[in-house]
Amino acid sequence: MLFLNLFVGVVCETFNAESDKLSLNHLITSDKKQWIKVQIMSYRAKPLIKLLPNVEEFGRFRSLCIIITNSPVFDCTIMSCIMLNTCALGTVWYEMDLEIVKWLEYLNFAFMITFTIEAIIKLIALRCKYFNNGWNCFDFTVVIGSLAAVIFSFVKTDSDIAMQATTVRILRVLRVLRIIKRAQKLQIIFETIVAALPGMFSLGLLLLMMQFLFAVIGM
Repeated sequence: MLFLNLFVGVVCETFNAESDKLSLNHLITSDKKQWIKVQIMSYRAKPLIKLLPNVEEFGRFRSLCIIITNSPVFDCTIMSCIMLNTCALGTVWYEMDLEIVKWLEYLNFAFMITFTIEAIIKLIALRCKYFNNGWNCFDFTVVIGSLAAVIFSFVKTDSDIAMQATTVRILRVLRVLRIIKRAQKLQIIFETIVAALPGMFSLGLLLLMMQFLFAVIGM
């Protein structure tokens, strides 16, 4: 395992060095590289859309939805519901009492209604701009999946559909990833992992080829 880690480190270092040579980045100083990275991040940055309530332009109802959407109390309430929903979905043990299972299902239904109302309020407030945010798209997908899971639970279907409902249930737990949006350090770590995925895929493919080669030699 030690030699495998050393091999991975050497491969990564060599790959970065060759990439710099092919792209002629080795001719650029470290300060210039940092400046280029800052410029690229500036070009990729998207402004945060924040509507202000205007009764004459949007009407009273949409203005009220905009006020609710911009409220930090509303955001903290939804975040608390996400944490509680995650705890409720993870509350499972062997030979659970049926009464507890029933109350947990009621609690999940209440959270589902809360998240559905949140999506509706944001859709009314932002309309098409709601889908410009990736987290909003993720929340909308989870809401639709939760509604589909409820439909599957009331309809007698085969095991494949039941498995899909279980998958949607797991998807609801991923809603806790919205905490990354609030924590700056977690957001940096998450973006670093996402940026490293292409390199990790290439490295994983190389390791798979090496294991296959050793497996063939050992046959």
